[in-house]
Amino acid sequence: MVEISVILPVYNSEEYLRECLESLLNQTFKDIEILCIDDGSSDSSLDILKEYESVDSRIIVISHENMGVAGTRNNALKLIKGNYVYFMDSDDYLDKNAFKKLHDNITSNSSDFCIMKAIFVNGSEEYKFPAFELEKEFGKVNFNRFTFTYKDVKSHVLNDLFAPWLKLYSADFLKSSDEFTFPEIKSYSDAPFHVKTMLKASGISFVPEYLYYYRENDDSLVHSSSNTINFFKLSDIIEGYLKDNGFFDEFKDEFNAFKVVKLVYYMGFTDSEEYYSKAKDELSKIEISSLIADKDIDRRDIVLDSDNLKECKLALELYDCKRRVKSMQESKSWKVTKPLRKFTSSLK
Repeated sequence: MVEISVILPVYNSEEYLRECLESLLNQTFKDIEILCIDDGSSDSSLDILKEYESVDSRIIVISHENMGVAGTRNNALKLIKGNYVYFMDSDDYLDKNAFKKLHDNITSNSSDFCIMKAIFVNGSEEYKFPAFELEKEFGKVNFNRFTFTYKDVKSHVLNDLFAPWLKLYSADFLKSSDEFTFPEIKSYSDAPFHVKTMLKASGISFVPEYLYYYRENDDSLVHSSSNTINFFKLSDIIEGYLKDNGFFDEFKDEFNAFKVVKLVYYMGFTDSEEYYSKAKDELSKIEISSLIADKDIDRRDIVLDSDNLKECKLALELYDCKRRVKSMQESKSWKVTKPLRKFTSSLK
């Protein structure tokens, strides 16, 4: 048995696949197996995988007809031999110490899974993505001796990065429930998996370091106009799970916030009248004012009954901007820098 099983679905990833594989093979933590599943690629991805398989026994190549990333991951979960499971995306890469730090943390904490942080890569530019900034919530604790549950990080269950590549999972935990699979929809299958594992974990741990490099891709399935309609199926899956398992009342506001943010976000990637019509219907059902902490922000700013759905989008963005500005103005840093802003203004 190996310690970490890496599940790597591959589909037409020839441009970045070598960099991804090198980042896995050059990890300082060596006790791994890498299940490379070619999902019916039409480029040279399978040839690249076989080339690496021939020189490193830790790489295991499997090829099948295209079924999508969800089905590929689910099939691979049946084949793992490791004590821990890591899901990798084939156009991304890892810090060379990622597995060591994650493994040290998850074993010292005996947690069900461990979360890290991500750097987003866009061409030659990199930026630290503001997700799972849990060190700000928990303060100065020793994260190698610290676990928590969803109750401690409730806002992160439905409104943070859902990606499984941010987490190292205990194989025993994933095998403990038939629920822990990816729904086989064309896109967004990460979200239900994230929600279920967050809610059911008895202990979660955290490495407060940026160890994953995510390559932004505007052509991904998530941004595909033809797949934005899948959001409604995703939303139904999550709502059904919350209701069936007694979590909906606890997460009603978070779920509504999730729907508002995502419905508006995906409007930017589609011209589908079907999507707009469904989005308008869904938004009209949500009492947006219940999501606004600052009651000075008037619901009239949000034109949910507008015939022009683009106005609806802009109005919701305005709401979000107002909320963010209000939060910034109430922050300690804003108050501390007030004298400096006055001084700078006087120089103009």
